[in-house]
Amino acid sequence: MSRRRRGRGWIAPLLVVLLVALWALFGERLRGLVGLPGDGSAPAKRADRLRIATWNLRNFPDEGQDLPRLRARLQELAADVIAVQEVRDPAALQALMPGWGLALSEAGGRGGQRLGFLYDRSAVELVGAPREHAALAMGGAVRPGFSGYLRARDGGPDFHVVVVHLKARAEGFALRRAQWDVLGEILKDVARGDDDLVLLGDFNATGPERGGPAEELEALDARFGAIGLRRVDNAAGCSVYWHGARRDAWHEPSLLDLVWIGGLREAGDAGLEARALLHCARHRCAALRSTEAHPERDYVDLSDHCPVVVDVPRGADDDP
Repeated sequence: MSRRRRGRGWIAPLLVVLLVALWALFGERLRGLVGLPGDGSAPAKRADRLRIATWNLRNFPDEGQDLPRLRARLQELAADVIAVQEVRDPAALQALMPGWGLALSEAGGRGGQRLGFLYDRSAVELVGAPREHAALAMGGAVRPGFSGYLRARDGGPDFHVVVVHLKARAEGFALRRAQWDVLGEILKDVARGDDDLVLLGDFNATGPERGGPAEELEALDARFGAIGLRRVDNAAGCSVYWHGARRDAWHEPSLLDLVWIGGLREAGDAGLEARALLHCARHRCAALRSTEAHPERDYVDLSDHCPVVVDVPRGADDDP
């Protein structure tokens, strides 16, 4: 009897290995089938895709921010380009992503919230010098725009990336709307010679005081659609959480971080999707509960915003 038991001792470890492997392959699908939230991590990136992301880093480095966790989350994005907002210490951000290129604005509005982009030098190269668009700062009251021209290595498009962080809150709608006009002119200027561009960042599209977010999104689509841009759909419907009107342990979702594409005809539109990750994905853009005793770690320790990723087919460059 003891020999039989010893002979079967390999079964339990094998089952554990099989279960771990099955969960790695099908865990997210199983979570969805039974209604459990996923872990919110980035999906695997295909070799024929270029991944572009945007993430508002909440006054980085903010007090209490878990920098090792943030480093891991940035690397887990598997992105080639990451637009960033609310950066107060460029050196600290560069230290989190050694070997990556980092291009940031000099100005950051009254709060010193600089913006720009990280880029994986092994995947893309920065062509020429990036540009800071001071006109979008509206006299220095808010943040400028920032752009750079990137070329994918090993085949793929070259394109402009334009990063913005517009005026916040419903009471800032009038100024934000004025920024749209300025941004439209910036985009037309940037696209001269090559209309391939990705416009992304924190648009703070909360709507006017007597309106709502849907009204502002519709106006944005009309404004940028008129100059040939199309917004990449975020099917989940959120990209950030906030404390909500009740200011209790429940936090409400909102859609502020947006992506538009212009040109890039080699990418097409089929299958393009903006995916909000981490706590947005885990809670499926439903209200989340976070307390001191039971915190939602990425929300508390990293940022109220979630990283948003878009996978663009590399294709062949369509420029003449």
